[in-house]
Amino acid sequence: MANEKKEKENVTMIELRKLEDSSEKLGREIRMLSRAFKKISNGSLKRETIVLLLHDSSNVGRPDIRAILSAMENLEDKYLQKEQVNK
Repeated sequence: MANEKKEKENVTMIELRKLEDSSEKLGREIRMLSRAFKKISNGSLKRETIVLLLHDSSNVGRPDIRAILSAMENLEDKYLQKEQVNK
């Protein structure tokens, strides 16, 4: 009985570590994606040019594309906690 409880605790710890690893990876990818879209928006192509190119290649409405671009840029701010910097 005690062995079963110990095995369950070990399995739970392993699952918790996997969950932590996958959430850290997801956080890094969200951060990278959000920052990439910010760089694109601040690049040499004007935002409206990007919207027109995406509209032409996908036939998705321009207001929808604008909303998606804004959302992509704000993923990091919306879904990730700010990293604390110790001074």
